[in-house]
Order: sequence, then C-alpha cells, then structure tokens
Amino acid sequence: MVAAGSVGQTFASLFVPHIDWHISFEIFGFMGIIWVVCWLLTYHDPPMLADEEGQQLLEKEMMCVTWSEWISHWSLWSIYIAHFAMNWSNYIIMQWLPTYLSRTLGANKESMSLTAVPYIISSLCGVVWGHLADQLISVGWPVLRVRRLMTFFGLMGPGLCLALFPEVSNLVVAVLVISMAMGLCAANSAGHLSNHADVAPNHAGITFAISNTIATIPGILCGPLTAELVVASHGRWFPVFFLAGTINFTAAMIYYTQSSARPIL
Repeated sequence: MVAAGSVGQTFASLFVPHIDWHISFEIFGFMGIIWVVCWLLTYHDPPMLADEEGQQLLEKEMMCVTWSEWISHWSLWSIYIAHFAMNWSNYIIMQWLPTYLSRTLGANKESMSLTAVPYIISSLCGVVWGHLADQLISVGWPVLRVRRLMTFFGLMGPGLCLALFPEVSNLVVAVLVISMAMGLCAANSAGHLSNHADVAPNHAGITFAISNTIATIPGILCGPLTAELVVASHGRWFPVFFLAGTINFTAAMIYYTQSSARPIL
C-alpha cells in the first residue's frame, strides 16, 4: 500500500514540469473522482460484518473503548510521533525539493524530472523492507524488535541524509542522496506504520486515522516555516534540513524507548 502511494508522485514528477500547472490539479482531481466512483461500486463489507450479528459484535467492541484510550498510552503516542516525523521529512522533500534543486543547484525544467527517481526508489524499497521484516519475524525475531529496527532505519536514515544534504553541490549526487533518504524512509511501512495492528488489532483503523491526522500537520506547517527559515537565514537552507533531521532523530529515540507490540486496545 505504501509503495503504491509513491506511484502518483512519480508520475507527477515526470509530467508536471512539462504541462501548465492548473492541468496537473485537474488530472489528479479527476483521477480521485474516478477512484471514488469505482470504490463505491465495487466495495462490499466482509461477510462477517454484513449480517446483523456481525454488526452487533462490532458495536460491542467499539463500546468497550473510550475515546480517551486513543491518546492515553505512550505506545500509541510513540507511533503518532514517529508518523509525524516521517511526514515532516516527506513534506519537505515533496514541497521544496524542486525549488531547492532549481535555485541552489541550477536544475532546469528538463532535469526536474529527476525528482521522480526518489519516489521510484521508495516504491521498490517499500516492498523490500516489508519482505525483510516478514522474514526476520519468521526466523524468530520478536515483533517489537523488528518494528523498532525498521523505524530506526526509516527515521534515522533520512534524518542523516537530510542533515548532510546542504553540503551536496552536484545535481545528480543531490538526487541520489534524496533517493537514499526516501528508500530508507520506506522502512517505516514495516515499522511504526504496521505497529497499529500489534497494539490495537481490533481498532487499527481508528488509531491509524488519528496518527494520519497528526501526521498531516507537517503538511500545513512545512511550507510557510521553510520559507521563513530560508528568508531569515539569508537564503541558506541548512536550518530547514537540520530541523528535519533533528525531528527524525528525536522521534526515533522516542519510538525506540516507548513503543510496544503488546495489544493495549
């Protein structure tokens, strides 16, 4: 699922530089409408939930959990914080990489298609990390150790890449460094993003929704904050990438010390 999410970003990086900006919004908007229509026409409740007994069982399970439970466990907050940090780096790359490559490294419209490479790498690595995590669990590794290891790679790796990124002065090397960051970030799919099913096996949909809502905050903050940091530092981008790296490092430590694989909900 996470790997497939990078496909749209890959296509956008390839064709958006060559079309009018408003057309790109129209294309993805129509694709979203088509997807919703297809989903509404094809989705059906699982057999166990389709009958009245299944609905009653589901309602009974939901009544046993109060809303305060979703925000009162450190093992859940470690997931929320890790997701927040992951998205902070992702939004920095998504929103500002083309601008950085253009203004700092002289990338033109044609070479801007290189920004598709990190997303291709992310899609491929997401599948690889998932298989590796399954393999480690199958040979006897504790689930918690695997989740922590994958999250460590998924946060510390991109954090280090972003902290060092301002020192890169070559366009191709810059794309390779960001590709490495995105490839390592994909490990999160087998880390904290999968941890929901461990700690809340019957309520993973709700915990993921809360996590995803919190992790959307960077999408709101990264744009204006990055602009302010660049202006305040007289055109230097080091504070932007250093902040992203620091957030990743901090979240990795919190997740490593507070995460759990024991069901709590």
